[in-house]
Amino acid sequence: MAVTLPPPRFRRADWLALGLTALAEQGPAGLTIEALCRRAGKTKGSFYAHFPAIEAYLAALALHWRETHTLHLMQEADKGGAAQDRLIALDRMALALDIRIEQGVRRLAQLDASVAAICAEVDRERIGYLEKLHSESGRFTPSEAVALARVEYAAFIGFQQLDLGLSPDDLHECYGTFMRLLVPPTGG
Repeated sequence: MAVTLPPPRFRRADWLALGLTALAEQGPAGLTIEALCRRAGKTKGSFYAHFPAIEAYLAALALHWRETHTLHLMQEADKGGAAQDRLIALDRMALALDIRIEQGVRRLAQLDASVAAICAEVDRERIGYLEKLHSESGRFTPSEAVALARVEYAAFIGFQQLDLGLSPDDLHECYGTFMRLLVPPTGG
C-alpha cells in the first residue's frame, strides 16, 4: 500500500516568491490574499500563519524585493575586482532581472506607504552603490561620481518604466549602449 505524503508546507519564502511572480504577471491587483491563496492552492489560514495582514505581507514583499533585486546584486558585484569590472557585473545582473517586477513594485509603492518607503530606500542604496563604484574607478571627481550615479540610475529606471515598444532584449541592448556611451571602458 502506497503512503500518501502530505504536500510540503508553504513557507514564508514561498509566499514571497509567489508574490513577486504575481506582481510581475498581474501588478498590484494580483496581491490580494484571495488571489495569492488561489495561486498557491492554499487556504487563507496558511497565509495568516506567516503574515498577520496583507499590509505586513506587502512590507515583507518589498523587503524581499530589496534583498533579491538590490542587496544580493551588490554582494555579488563586490566579489569582482576593479570598480569598472564590478560595474559591468552589476549591470549584467540588473539587466537580467524581470523588469515587470520592478515596474510592479513601483506601482505598488504608489498605493502603499510602507512599500514606498522601502522603494525610496532602495533608490538611495542603488545610487549610493553606483556612486561608490564610480568614485573608486578614480576617473571622476566626487561630484561627478554622484551626478553620474544619478543619471545612470534614472536611465535604468526610466527604461523600465517607459513603454518604448521594445522587446526585453532590445531594451537591454539600448540600455547597454547608453552605458557604453556614458562610461566608456578604460583603455588597456
